[in-house]
Amino acid sequence: MATKFSTKIEKTNTKDFVFETLAITGSVVSGTYPGPSEQASNVKNATSGLYQTVFDYPHLSQSANQLFDVTFGIRDGGQFSTDESGSVALISGSQDKINIYNQMAAVMLGYDQTGSVRVFDVSGNFNSVNSSTVMDAPVFVNFSRLVGKDELKKGSFSLSFDTSLHQVIEMRTQDLVTVTDSGSVDLENGLRILKARNGGLNVGILDRFRGIAAIQLSSSVVQGFYSDLTPHAVKAGTGSVGHNYFVSASTADSDRRAYQFGESVASGTILELADAFRHRIFNLQVENTTQLNTVQYVVNAGAGDFNYSSNPSYVDASSQIRVKKTQSGALQKNLPAYAYVTGIGLYSPDGELLAVAKLSKPIKKSESAPLLLGVKLTY
Repeated sequence: MATKFSTKIEKTNTKDFVFETLAITGSVVSGTYPGPSEQASNVKNATSGLYQTVFDYPHLSQSANQLFDVTFGIRDGGQFSTDESGSVALISGSQDKINIYNQMAAVMLGYDQTGSVRVFDVSGNFNSVNSSTVMDAPVFVNFSRLVGKDELKKGSFSLSFDTSLHQVIEMRTQDLVTVTDSGSVDLENGLRILKARNGGLNVGILDRFRGIAAIQLSSSVVQGFYSDLTPHAVKAGTGSVGHNYFVSASTADSDRRAYQFGESVASGTILELADAFRHRIFNLQVENTTQLNTVQYVVNAGAGDFNYSSNPSYVDASSQIRVKKTQSGALQKNLPAYAYVTGIGLYSPDGELLAVAKLSKPIKKSESAPLLLGVKLTY
């Protein structure tokens, strides 16, 4: 009777990478489908009001796939944590933005030696607050697992968006700037510095492993994206159309808030900020990476091994091997026993079955010759 396990196994490990390029146009992000308030929208606001999710189809559709989330955060004690008078934000939600900033910082950057959350910094130095490089109000673009896969390929992130301020609420792509990690350097744990292609200014941090981009749209550190004059909230009714704004939102024109960028960050809601940024996206492109690990096993079944079957029908009622009988039922002991191999089991060192490889058709195994079988396991 054959032994249960074969020790004559050759094992070869290989590692491959599969790359997939995804280009998300501005028409998908904002334009093809109605706004988040409509059922046919491909944008869904979180009931908590903390983030906004973009899908490739209307989010109620069964074929819809999540692309990315958009949210905003502000650093506690930073440039945008108070309004122009130095008081707390004009509307509720400032603590939510602070919490999001700390949460993202903990996920992407971790903690310092004192146990404090590190801070986002366009220079890549996250351990201390440097007023000339700290990111006080980044927008976070968090890619779904479907888009990011195992990690984002180095140099593949490219985001083009409009940087002008406007007087009407609609998609805008007049003054485009592109943010990319192309030509950047690795920092730590998959982090890379994001640069503006127009001038090479450091504007954010990309986490390739987690699929998160943190971008500082405007501040005393990052200038040139949005005009960040003295923040001032204005009415956007018929008498105030001359005021440019980043966020404008209300159900009634007579009470619509119109904020330039600085006041938008301090006083606009997260969903209002997400809408404002999303309407300005022209193109978003990334190339994800999927790691494929392949193990090839070559199993050598010797001539005297595996010539018996555990199938109950392999023997008759008198425990005689059926394949050693003639058609008339006479037993011929000199006939070699044989069996048909239909599958190969892969076992752990302690005998636990881990995987089963099935053959396309049964292969005869007898004492006349050894049998070599190959198994390819990809994961």
